[in-house]
Amino acid sequence: IGTGVSILRVDGPRQHERISGSTIGGGTYWGLCRLLTNSESFEDVIDLAEKGDPSKVDMMVGDIYGKGSDALEKLGLSANLVASSFGKLVAKQNPAEGLEQEDLARALLLMITNNIGQVAYLNAQLHKTKRIYFVGNFLRHNVISQQRLAFAIDFWSGGKNEALFLEHEGYFGALGAFLLSQGIPHPTARKDRTRRSVHSHHSRSKTQIGSSNIFAGADNNDADSPPIGKMRARSYSR
Repeated sequence: IGTGVSILRVDGPRQHERISGSTIGGGTYWGLCRLLTNSESFEDVIDLAEKGDPSKVDMMVGDIYGKGSDALEKLGLSANLVASSFGKLVAKQNPAEGLEQEDLARALLLMITNNIGQVAYLNAQLHKTKRIYFVGNFLRHNVISQQRLAFAIDFWSGGKNEALFLEHEGYFGALGAFLLSQGIPHPTARKDRTRRSVHSHHSRSKTQIGSSNIFAGADNNDADSPPIGKMRARSYSR
């Protein structure tokens, strides 16, 4: 997740394919925040968003059905779920009245994050994988989006999928480009070549390929913290 969003399916070492993407990403957020706030950097606007109240901007499910309505139980929805991002401003004569810049920054961040999460989840469903890893500079210094992605993936999947986040998430594109430019083979690939050479007398060889993973980023059942090279994945408790 950088300026835009790329969705990649990863089946194993050097086995990956870009399957989707979105033009709505970190660049969208920062560009709009430059119009809506006085923040001078991405880090500043994330700090600003942490102080905001999105319920002043977003129309919530409870605003439509009422917070104590029996309809919420029948629909299986919580009153504090977003029904329409920025929807509360439609009915206000002066949409800016009572709003602070931090409220706009927070609501916009959640809107874009929800969109990224849904695109990633739908691709995971399409490609039948449960593991969804999120990487990219958009997530650095951005706990709000990480927690929202974790909640969204858990909510949409009914607890069957989990959002995972990698340490040093902003450097994976650069590291991948460097390794490919140097022609450095993956250690697993070297082992596979050796194994095939040793067992070349067999009429058939067996190759094991792990289950697919979906990566949402710029351009094993042990999902709590599986090793990815020398990096480790983390998840947020539900």
